[in-house]
Amino acid sequence: MKKFLMSTPLLAIMCCLIWSVIFVPTKVGLTYFEYPFQYAGYTHLIAGLMLLPWGGFGREYILHVREHFGLVLKVAFFSTTLLYGAYYLGQTFVAPSLAALIVSAQPFFVFVMAHFMMKNERMTMMKVGSVILAVIGVVIVSYPSVRDIEVAGLSAVIGIVMVLVNCVSASYANITVSKVDFSRVKSRVLTSSQLTLGGLMLFVISIAVDGGVKPLPLDNVEFLIATGAIIAFTVIAIMTWYSLLARPEVKVSELNMWKFIMPIFGTFISWAMIESDKPNVYSVTGVVVLTISLILFYRTALVGFFTRVFKGNGKKAVEQ
Repeated sequence: MKKFLMSTPLLAIMCCLIWSVIFVPTKVGLTYFEYPFQYAGYTHLIAGLMLLPWGGFGREYILHVREHFGLVLKVAFFSTTLLYGAYYLGQTFVAPSLAALIVSAQPFFVFVMAHFMMKNERMTMMKVGSVILAVIGVVIVSYPSVRDIEVAGLSAVIGIVMVLVNCVSASYANITVSKVDFSRVKSRVLTSSQLTLGGLMLFVISIAVDGGVKPLPLDNVEFLIATGAIIAFTVIAIMTWYSLLARPEVKVSELNMWKFIMPIFGTFISWAMIESDKPNVYSVTGVVVLTISLILFYRTALVGFFTRVFKGNGKKAVEQ
């Protein structure tokens, strides 16, 4: 049972479900605190500080960070500062369901970048076709925002571009971490230090962008609940995801396949909880197209996984 609970597929699915839910509290938090960079800085700096004890913060910790500071800085920038800065800024301009749908295309960015950056990642005609189908899906869900640009101004386009920057940054960070030699680099130290440093950089940047430190609306209960949820979800998801990337048997593109559940859960959660975010023909079509493209992209891996699951269950039933 313990082996199943700690299995890569189950933990990856848990992370993706958390990221599907986190779109909504982020949108809620930003309605009460309209400084996206500073809000991202606050939440991720706090999350990073909470992870320091888990990482074994102390003299050896500091020396290890110093020894691998170039790696920590690189991962911090792409995995936290740029990723969440773009994500929070994008969330101020687009609906959570649209953000969830665009972020669901992240596995394809991983695939394309991994093909050029890693030796064991192979490009096939089916995968290329799936990527094209995914791009079509993103275009479909983005169309209403782009079509209404005269009404919404450039904000809709900025929001979409920022969420796409989030995808590229996350993909590059995932590939960078998957190439790390974890016999030399401590996974917990890298995870906690990059999140703390990335959150600190976000906060410093936000002071310049937002014109100083802005006080959080700590008297607002809904804001506190949303912010607490973001921090808790961030800590759990990043801690788990980085531990999976550190597993030697895990391929970065195969791990990212589980993100195909994000557009389904993320959009439905947003439609259910955000009054102004309702489904339309474009978003529903986008969910279908993106889901089909992801299933086609990972059909071999999915068939293999479910075959192993059902065979394993069958063997246990026979034994019992």
